[in-house]
Amino acid sequence: MDHGHPLGRLIDVLLAVEPLRRLLFLQARQVIIRTAEKRGIAWRARREALRRQAEPLLASVVNPATQPPAYYRARFHAYQEGNLCWAAACEAEQATDAMALRVWPGEVLSPAAAQQRLREAIVAAIEPSLDGPVHHALDLGCSVGVGTLALADWLARRQPEPAAVSGLDLSPEMLAVARVRDGERRIQAWHHAPAEATGLPAASVDLVTLQFVCHELPQSATRAVLAEAARLLRPGGVIALVDQDPGSAVIRRLPAPIATLLKSTEPYLEEYFRLDLPAALEQAGFQAVRAEACDPRHRVLVARR
Repeated sequence: MDHGHPLGRLIDVLLAVEPLRRLLFLQARQVIIRTAEKRGIAWRARREALRRQAEPLLASVVNPATQPPAYYRARFHAYQEGNLCWAAACEAEQATDAMALRVWPGEVLSPAAAQQRLREAIVAAIEPSLDGPVHHALDLGCSVGVGTLALADWLARRQPEPAAVSGLDLSPEMLAVARVRDGERRIQAWHHAPAEATGLPAASVDLVTLQFVCHELPQSATRAVLAEAARLLRPGGVIALVDQDPGSAVIRRLPAPIATLLKSTEPYLEEYFRLDLPAALEQAGFQAVRAEACDPRHRVLVARR
C-alpha cells in the first residue's frame, strides 16, 4: 500500500483540512450506502430498526468498570466518535455484509451468500488445528456479533456436545445491537470489557477468535490482547486471528487514492501492516502457527497454546 503517489499525497493534504475531510467522508458514506442498497443491503432501514430495538437494552450490557482506552477513542470508519456511538453500532452489520460482497467483486452474490462463503472459509481454516470438541469459545472484539453467531452455528454443526460461545467488546452500543441480533439467545454471554484485560478466569477457554480486530489496534494493544488470550486458553487451546492479509495481491494493488482514504478511516492500519503477527503469536507463547488465506484479501492465523 504505497501512499507516495502524488494523488495520494494530495488527498493526505485535503484530509488534514477539517471541513474538507468532513465533506469527503460525507460523500464517501453516501456512495457506500447507495452502493450497498443497490446490492440488496437495506442499510438505512436496518440502521433505524436496530437502534429502536437496541436502545432499551443498553443499560443491561454496560459494565461501569469498563473505561475505553485512549486508542479506542480515535476516529474510526469516518465516525467522529469512533466506534463508540450508535451510528457505528447500527451500521456494523450492513458494513460487514458490504465487505463480504467486495471480497468477490466479479461474482454475483447476495449479501447473505457472500457472508456465508466468507464465514465458511474462516472456520475451514481453523478446523485443522482443533483436536477435539470445543467446550467454550470466546470471540474477542465481537462488534455486533456477526462472526460470533457464525462461530456458534459452526460449532453446533461440528460436534454433538454443545459449546458455550461468548462475545466481548469495548462498545456497549455494539453489544446492545448484538443482543438484538441474537434473538434466539445462542450466545452464552456478551461481555463489556477490554480484550487485553477481560476479567475472565484463566485457562477457561478452548478457542479464542479475533475477527477483523487487529487492524484496528496499535501494536502495543495487539500484543497485550495476545497475552490475555494466552492466559485465557487452556493448554492445547487454539487462537484464530482473521484479518487483512499484508501479502494479498489485491491489497498491494490498491490505487494510491483509495489506499490513502482507507488509511484515514483506519488510524492503526499502517501499524498493523508493519507488525509480524506470526512472530507476535510466538512471543506470546503460542506454537504451531499456521497462516491460510480465506479469500483474496484476508488470512486466518491459527496457533495453539
